[in-house]
Amino acid sequence: MLEERKRPSSVLLAMTIAPAPLLLLIWFLTEGFSLRPSLPHIFSKIAPMVLAILSIIIAIFTFNLAKDEEPEWGPALPFKVIEGAAIAYVVLAVIFLLLIASTYFLP
Repeated sequence: MLEERKRPSSVLLAMTIAPAPLLLLIWFLTEGFSLRPSLPHIFSKIAPMVLAILSIIIAIFTFNLAKDEEPEWGPALPFKVIEGAAIAYVVLAVIFLLLIASTYFLP
C-alpha cells in the first residue's frame, strides 16, 4: 500500500500557535473590551487592531502552508486540523476587529 507519511513541519506548527498569543494580548490590552480602559489610547484601541490584522495575516499564511505541505495521498488529518485552526483564528480576529471598532470608534 502506497502511503506518504508526513508530519507537519516545525515552522507550520509554530505558525499555528502564533495567532493565539496575539489574540490573548488583544483581550488583555482592551481589558476585556472595557468601555473605559485604563491604558492610553494607542495601547487600548490602536494596537489591538494592528495585532488583529497581524493575526489574520499569520493565520492565512498558516492555512496556505498547511495546504502546501498536505500529502497527495495518505493520512492528512493533522493538516486538516491545522487548516481548521487557521480558519478559526481568522474568524476570531475578525470578531475582535468588529468588537474594537464598535466599542471604541463608533458613537
